[in-house]
Amino acid sequence: MQSKTPGNAGASSRKDVRFIGDVMGSYVLAARAQAPGAVRVFACRARSVTAHEAVVNAPVSGMAGDGLTMTLQGLGIVRGRISRVLDGGFAVAFDCTEQERAALGARIDWLKRRTLKTVSDRRGHKRVLPRETRASLTLGDGRRFDCFIIDMSQSGVAVSADVLPPIGSSAGVGAIPGRVVRHVEAGFAVQFAEVQQIGQLEALLTLKTSDHRILAGERLKLND
Repeated sequence: MQSKTPGNAGASSRKDVRFIGDVMGSYVLAARAQAPGAVRVFACRARSVTAHEAVVNAPVSGMAGDGLTMTLQGLGIVRGRISRVLDGGFAVAFDCTEQERAALGARIDWLKRRTLKTVSDRRGHKRVLPRETRASLTLGDGRRFDCFIIDMSQSGVAVSADVLPPIGSSAGVGAIPGRVVRHVEAGFAVQFAEVQQIGQLEALLTLKTSDHRILAGERLKLND
């Protein structure tokens, strides 16, 4: 029996490597790519990724079998199909050639091995990733949408949703009111009406707190 060469063994192991952790990204569902007036690019966060598939949190899931194109930070562009819909996201099976899969496996291996370094943040309030990504978005006209939290700080939050409100309009996330201050690649940023305590922020955004008797929608009515 012939043995594998060291190079082939290394490529095979890289293709099977799994990274468990947060990888930020964005995606476009093929079914929505040509839909006039529809939001096309959504933010997502991969919780687990291999060269064969990824499990992601996302604001719009589509259906099993739907094609999509995804960009993951540090891993590049991948294409695939939703293999199953999950609570708060989906799993996507990648469509890759063997060569592309080996290259993706090598990048995942690099991601696992990379040493985290402290990067200075020039913002007045540092942005962090919440553990829970799902929240409720309330617009000034009373409409509500599910949204995905991209990141957050004491002064604001970036979200992705199936709507793109105009800059300057009222918008509340969870129990915190604010205003849309800018559009980003896969969503928009909301500046809070008041600076928040970082220790309570995630609970207020995701309404996982007993202190949410006054919701963002009611506060928006008071502020407008």
